[in-house]
Amino acid sequence: MLVSKPIKLIIADGNYLIRQGLRLIFQGNKQFELVGETGSFESIFDLVRELDPDVIIIGLNTPGASAMDVIDRLLHTFPKKKILVIDTIEDKQETIQILQMGVHGYILRECDGEEIMEAIRAITSNKNFFCSNVLQFNKDVAGGVQGRLSMREVEILKLIAEGLTNNEIAEKIFLSAHTVATHRKNLMKKFQAKNNVDLVISAIKESIIVP
Repeated sequence: MLVSKPIKLIIADGNYLIRQGLRLIFQGNKQFELVGETGSFESIFDLVRELDPDVIIIGLNTPGASAMDVIDRLLHTFPKKKILVIDTIEDKQETIQILQMGVHGYILRECDGEEIMEAIRAITSNKNFFCSNVLQFNKDVAGGVQGRLSMREVEILKLIAEGLTNNEIAEKIFLSAHTVATHRKNLMKKFQAKNNVDLVISAIKESIIVP
């Protein structure tokens, strides 16, 4: 009889108690093997290369680098690895962007051990898994403006709010001024804004940028 190999896991979370709690969930369960953990993003790439996990469990509060940057790099550097975010929804815009990046799973910290294990089993079977609260959050914002913005549009929107011109934005993020102008035009249309001031005020109301 063939015995399936355990799912190899790495945990990256800045909170020791969270790591300890996850460790206890997997302890003694032959379906899972916790091969490594870290409290800082600084070592995450070396750990993945060295330990070759199936699933990388990430907490967004992990120090060492921006969680979004790390997730984006992991998705592109290790496309066969599955990423499961276990955290809260404190920064709505960050959550939206992480979901748009294409993480394989996102569940909240209040989820119980069985749901965490179910999420891991699902994403290693090439299915996405999002807990009910995350699905409801995604549904709530999908009809709003922020649910229709790309990461690039959000980036340009924030630079517009800083008062930068098309040429200045283009130079800062390595795009052509024409491309920036097109993004600005599309943003005006999405927010139904008449000018830059109207655009920025609308973005603040949507909590996309903070004054």
